Amino acid sequence: MFNHSMISIIKKECERIKKDIILWRRDFHQYPEIGNQEYQTSKKIQLLLKKFRIPFEIKGKTGVVGFLKGNKGKTIGIRADMDALPIKEETGLPFSSKNEGFMHACGHDAHISTLLGIAKILSKHKKKINGNIKFIFQPCEEGPPGGAYQMIKEGVLDNVDFLLGFHFTPLLPLNKIWIGKGAIMATTDAFEIIIEGKGGHGSSPHLVNDPIVCASYLITQIQIIISRRVDPLKTGVISIGRINGGNVFNIIPDRVEIKGTVRTFEEEVREKIKEEMGKIIEGLSLTFNCKIKFIYSNYSPSCINDFEFSEKVKNISKKILPSGSLVEFHPILGGEDFAFFSQKKPSCYIFVGIGENCGVLHSSKFILNEEVLSPTVSYLSSLLYFLLTER
Repeated sequence: MFNHSMISIIKKECERIKKDIILWRRDFHQYPEIGNQEYQTSKKIQLLLKKFRIPFEIKGKTGVVGFLKGNKGKTIGIRADMDALPIKEETGLPFSSKNEGFMHACGHDAHISTLLGIAKILSKHKKKINGNIKFIFQPCEEGPPGGAYQMIKEGVLDNVDFLLGFHFTPLLPLNKIWIGKGAIMATTDAFEIIIEGKGGHGSSPHLVNDPIVCASYLITQIQIIISRRVDPLKTGVISIGRINGGNVFNIIPDRVEIKGTVRTFEEEVREKIKEEMGKIIEGLSLTFNCKIKFIYSNYSPSCINDFEFSEKVKNISKKILPSGSLVEFHPILGGEDFAFFSQKKPSCYIFVGIGENCGVLHSSKFILNEEVLSPTVSYLSSLLYFLLTER
């Protein structure tokens, strides 16, 4: 039988600590720290877990893993990322970043606070829970070397049977939830191309091996990979994020640097794009008589929601949430190092809407709608309880 009274109990407790959750979030927001430097953030988490009487250990340099031991049963991990971004905040909020040049522009401050809220509530009900919960506060999600990979190396997933992740997103309306199955986020690869030619005066281009023109052709031609060399029913993106070459208007430089990213959902497409980029670069090197260095880095794989576990999560969510809360959406080409967790354990990564008025993630003007916090704490607390209690 599904114990509906437990949902009401958790909901009421969430309402009682709503202000605490908001205050925690604002404190984390004021003191953002980038990957593997989340020392103050880590200490704050540790202090609160001690207050909740939840034992913990440190993993991944600044990561914190709390452990709630219930009755005999399976162990579910739930993860929140901790790190901020090197972005100067321009929100004008009264609790704006006090660490100049850094900002929580991706909602990780809210993720931490949400997980702390869940930990506080469920710590009061551990005798009713048929299993255990690992509260995983992970550093350095935003880029390599990723915190998930390091925590796995240090044994964070030992004895974990299933894993949950979540992210607030402006792509969904406030408090709407999407639970996908299969590949829900893309691979996150990076590449660097260094073109070395022979520079000279802009008035005599016939005497140089122009790396700028070579770079221009290269950028155009690699886009053909997606439109003409990848199956149109499959997904792939190649985006250039940085070009650097030359200093003045009338001198052709010796060197141009290009940096970008590749996003796909399938390993076959991932390898195809890398291979085709190599072929184009080899050909252009001969055409323009330039030396071209190609550095391709596979970072995180595609984030996979286990079909069976995600179906269970979805079915329980339907019983917990108000009617109409669950919505259908589509996989996104954003990436997440939660993908490393999803390779090791049956996982389900959940997207929770905050509304488009919050702005774009990774923007200096991103403002999270705090009305999402208490309902999410209530939902995820109930979800964890019933995942471990219901048969």
